[in-house]
This record gives sequence, C-alpha cells and structure tokens, in this order.
Amino acid sequence: MKLDDADKTWSVLAERLETFISNWEEKDKAPDLEKYLPPDPPELRRMVLVELIKVDLEYRWQHRKQPKHIEQYASEFDELKDEAGLPCDLIYEEFHIRRMSGEEVDLQEFVERFPHQATELARLLPADSVGESTCLYVKKETGDVEVGQTVDDFHLLCKLGAGAFASVFLARQNSMQRLVALKVSGDKGSEPQTLAQLDHPHIVRVYDQRQLRDRGLRLLYMQYVPGGTLHDVIRHLRNVPVDERSGSSVLAAVDESLAKRGEAPPIDSHWREMLAEASWPEVICRMGAQLASALHYAEQRGVLHRDVKPANVLIAADALPKLADFNISYSSKVEGTTAAAYFGGSLAYMSPEQLEACNPIHPRKPDELDGRADLYSLGVVLWEMLHGERPFVDEKVEGAWSKNLEIMAARRRDIVVQPSRKGSPDLLRDELQRVLSASMDPDPELRWADGAQMARRLQLCLHPHAQQLLHPPQGSWRRVVRKSPLAILIAAVLFPHVLATALNIYYNWVQIVQPLGMSWRDFLISILVINALAYPMGVAVICFCAWPVTRRLRGLVRDKPSTSDVPSALRNRTLRLGHTVALIGIAAWFISGLAFPISLNLMVEEFPLSAYWHFPASLVLCCLIATAYPFFHVTFLAIQVYYPTLIERLGSQAEDQDALIRLGRSAGVYLVLAGGVPMLSIAVLIVSQLQHTILLGILSIVGLVGLAVSFFLYRTIQRDLFALTELNRSLNLRIASSEQSTY
Repeated sequence: MKLDDADKTWSVLAERLETFISNWEEKDKAPDLEKYLPPDPPELRRMVLVELIKVDLEYRWQHRKQPKHIEQYASEFDELKDEAGLPCDLIYEEFHIRRMSGEEVDLQEFVERFPHQATELARLLPADSVGESTCLYVKKETGDVEVGQTVDDFHLLCKLGAGAFASVFLARQNSMQRLVALKVSGDKGSEPQTLAQLDHPHIVRVYDQRQLRDRGLRLLYMQYVPGGTLHDVIRHLRNVPVDERSGSSVLAAVDESLAKRGEAPPIDSHWREMLAEASWPEVICRMGAQLASALHYAEQRGVLHRDVKPANVLIAADALPKLADFNISYSSKVEGTTAAAYFGGSLAYMSPEQLEACNPIHPRKPDELDGRADLYSLGVVLWEMLHGERPFVDEKVEGAWSKNLEIMAARRRDIVVQPSRKGSPDLLRDELQRVLSASMDPDPELRWADGAQMARRLQLCLHPHAQQLLHPPQGSWRRVVRKSPLAILIAAVLFPHVLATALNIYYNWVQIVQPLGMSWRDFLISILVINALAYPMGVAVICFCAWPVTRRLRGLVRDKPSTSDVPSALRNRTLRLGHTVALIGIAAWFISGLAFPISLNLMVEEFPLSAYWHFPASLVLCCLIATAYPFFHVTFLAIQVYYPTLIERLGSQAEDQDALIRLGRSAGVYLVLAGGVPMLSIAVLIVSQLQHTILLGILSIVGLVGLAVSFFLYRTIQRDLFALTELNRSLNLRIASSEQSTY
C-alpha cells in the first residue's frame, strides 16, 4: 500500500473502527474482531487488526470490566506476530489503558511477559508518566457542532475542513463583526499557546482562543485565508503537464477556491501581477523562500512545525502562502496528540530523524529534532511542486505502525535525492534542484543550517548569474583562485607593471640616455638598483593591504569561518582593492620618476636639466597605463572571486549596495585612462617628431590590446556588479515587505 493510497487506507480504517465502536456502545457483548477485518491486502488487514485491538482493550478495561491480555489476542490471530514478535505499540497500549483505568501496573510484569522486547519496553513504559495513546483513530469530540449553529461568540457559516480530531468552520465573530476561521476541537493540547507567539506574514495569524468547559470544547479563532491550500493547488495542477505550469496556473487554482467560497480576487496585488508573469521554477523559488523564512522565524521563537505538508500551507486571496497547524507532535514518548496526526500524507514529507522520533521503539527523542527536520519536509513539498511527484513515491505503508516508521526511516537514510536531468537545460531549474536536494540530505548536518539560509539560496536561484558568482561549480577557475588568493593577486598586479617598465626602459634608453652618451652598463645598474627597491616595497605594501582579505578568504575556503559575519569594513576593503593597488602603483612610479634622473646625474658629468622633467613625464605616462590595467585585473578578481566568497554564506549584503554602485562608476574612469593614455602618449610622441617607428608601433599595439582587454574586463565587471546589486535590491525589498507586514 503506497503512501499515495494513504487516504483510502485511512477511510477503510476509520470506517471499520467507527462501526466497531458503535457496536461496542450498543451492545454489552464484545463484537467479534474477525468481522471487521478487510480480506486483503495482508498489510492493511494486520494494521486494522492492531488498531481494533487497541479500541477493544480500552472498552474491556475501562468501560466493560471484561479484561483481556495481548497474549489472548495473539492466540486468536496468528498474523499478529512477525519475526520481531508482537507489536510494541500494542503492548504499550495495554500498559497505558490499564494505568488510565486506575490500576497499579508494574513495569516488571511486562518485561517478564515479553522478555525479547525488554529493551524497547523499558523505553516505552515510563514508571512516572501516563503517556499518550498510540491509537491511530481518535473519535472527534465535535460531533454535535454543525453549520448554522452559534457557538459562543461565533456563528458557523460553512465547514472549511475536518481533520482527525478537529473541524474548521468559516464563522462570523459577532462581537467584532469579522469573518474568522474557527477551529473546534477537544479542550486539550498546547497549540493555541504556541501559535499566539507567531506574527509573520507567511504564518496564519491566530487571534485568540476560548474554552467551553461545560462542553469540553476549545475554540481557536484565526485569520480567514480563503484561497484554499497548496494541496488544492497541486491537485488542480495534476492535469497540467509539468512543463506547461506557470504562475498563472497557481492563480487559476486559487481563483477556483475563491469562487467556491463566494470570494473575488483582489484587484490590486503586486504578488498576483508577479505570479502572472512567472515561470514555474520561479514560483517555487519565491514561495519556497517565503515559507522557509516563516519556519526560521518560528524556530527563532522556539517553535518547530513538525508537520510541513501541502495541506498545511494555506493560500491567501492574493496567492501568498501561509503556514498553518504549527507544533503538532506525536510519539508515545512525548506529550502531544495521537499518531493520527502523522498518519497518511504527513509521513510522505517527514525527515528520517523525525520518523525515528515518532517511532515508539526508537531511542531518538522528539526534543532532539530541530528546524532542519522542517526544512527537509519543505524540500519534499517544493520537489513535489517542481516535478509533480514526491522523491519517495515507491514507499509503502505496510504492517505495524512502529515497523512502518522503522522501514521508512531506513529507506530515507539510504537515499540521497539527486537533481533530475529530464527536460531541456534550465539554469534556474538546475539551481533550484540543487537547493532542494541539499535540504533533503539524509544527514541533518549537510542540510541548510536554518530557514533563513535556505530562503536566501532559493532567492538566489532567481539570480542565476549572481548564483554562479557566489557558488561556482566544482572545477571552476574561481575555486582555484580561492585557494591562493594573495599569490594570484600579486601576479595580476605585477604583469602590467613589468610590461610598462620594459616599455619605459626602452623609451628612456632611445630618447634620453643614449643621446647623453651614457653606457648601457651604467644605465642597467641604475635600473636594477631602483627597481630592486621599488618592486619589493610595492609588493610588500600590497600584501599588507590585501592580507586581511586573503586571510579570511583562505579561512572560508578551508571551512573554518568565524562565528560572526564577515565585517562590513573587510567587505569594503575587498571592493576597494583595485583602487588600492592603483594608488600604490602611482606612488611607486612617481618615486621612481624622481629617483632615475638623480641616479643618472651621479653617473654622468653633464646631465641636462631637461632630463629632470623628461624622465618623470615618461614615467607618469607609463604609470597611468600600468595602474589602469591592474585596477581592472584586481577588481575583476575581487568581484568574481573574493567578494562573492566573503558573502557566500549570506547570499548578499544590503549595506554594500552603495559601495558596489560607486565601484561601477569608477570603473568607467579607469577605462578612459586605459584607452586614452596610450593614445595621448602616441600623439605626444608624434608632435615631438619622434622618428622611432618601432617604439611607436609597440606603443600602438600595447595600447590597442590593453584597451581591448580593459574593455572586456570592464563589461564583465559591470555585468557582475549589476547582478549583485539586483540581488541586493530584491532581497532588501523582500525583507522590507516582511517587516512591514509583520509590524
């Protein structure tokens, strides 16, 4: 019996148990269990048998004083046993019911009766706690509440839905003259206290609760969300091929639900306008980010959902998703509701550790769960939306409750959900699949750390270019640069400076030194001495300025980040690295421009005064060429590698927006220098009647090649900056919208 058939299974189980309970209440004689068992399949028959015995135990021990022990049932039904013996939850149920009936039950009695299950029983049968029933079926305590009635302050207009132990009505609150969703249930549990803590735009707002102690009812009234549920949307889209789904498909499903409730779609809704133009992967990214942020908000306040599934995601009239039914939990080891809360559909979305925590015979405790279990469930929900089916479609519900949970948890421990390669290549779809695969990793340590991180990654999927910058694929050159950031930065700076130095040396020898009659040997000594001082000093200053950035980069690459965020000052230093190396280069060339004529004057007896301005002038021109190119090289590395690595774990930084915009503007100034200075130099040489054709040719080629490279880097940098600023802008708008809705 597959999980897709769980609703049918529940119907069969509920129908037979209701009939069995009615016959027990109408007659003094115990009904014959055999008459209520389905003929097949065997796993369904055994499940129904176990649940019938639990009900039979309750009536015999608590109502009819006709006690019966588990061994007696086992002697009547051979199918009750399997290789592990009798179901532990059935043994527990006898212990629980006998204690509830007021009997002093000794744990040792059960250990002696079932020695092969002593370990599990010691865990399941606490001596100091009454515990909860493991019965899958719970009789609702709201049977006499019907549409048309007025219950306390609420007039019931229509029924919106019904669960295992509660009914939800659309009601008018008379005192406030407003429509509310009224959840009517038995007066127990802690859900109202939990939900009252939560005030988030993507969590259904709970107003308050009222208790009708004389009727044993609790009335929980909350925000009315008329657009149906995400389950309704998925059901509506089953006849639409996955490749043809879009945001318009969601709106059609929501509008259908609104029409059934006599509601009209809102006229002015930015979200609906966006959905109307959105592709299907984009819809999933946006809705997934909203739900992940809601889970993060709840977890920050100590609340786990523990039942994330499409039926618990309500859709507002404007098509915004809202999480409902928080903090449902079950295990015989936990205070909470019954196993019915998790029967059927919920199991299909559970993480392996949550299945273990719900299993009465597993040692994992529910308080060991954290928000990553909810993110796993959200990943399954979004995967189902994307592909039209869940990633575990072959799972079956078979045999006893505990055995089911054990088998399902083991399967999920062994399965790593891999991105599907079906269909045409789609960068957004591929990135979305990778995010969802990570959220469903069997190991919680390998999932997203919290809902905020998952929300950022989903939001980042909408910006594929920024996504590639922040998370380059394996084998990318960016990952190589990350491992040796300082060495590669120094190489990127030195290369144009070395070329400019060679060009300047050749020009000075031809135009200045050779006419003075100075020997090549003396000129070479001067060059070596000055450059031997200038280059190491320049490299040292660059290392000093870049070291804080590159050190943090290496730490992040080695997966040893600090507990705090990367400081804003360090991120700004990274964005200014191009300016920094340009200024250092200008300073080094300017000092060299003064040092060269002085050193040559010491070697030549007659050194003309004109050489004192000729040398600095030639060095200034080469300096401007040499500093424009390193700016583009280093800024390219900073935007493509260094800065994205620093913000990789956060997705984007709002406070960096102005710095990114300024960097884009200043890049245009450097582009003018990279292209204009070589052309200006050529013009000056031509005006000065330079007859050295080779030098003019070299300078022309260098200028054209340098301009082409600089223009390419400029366009790349501008494209990357645009991607990062657009990412910032969209995230800032989302955060601002959430804050406004919250407050």
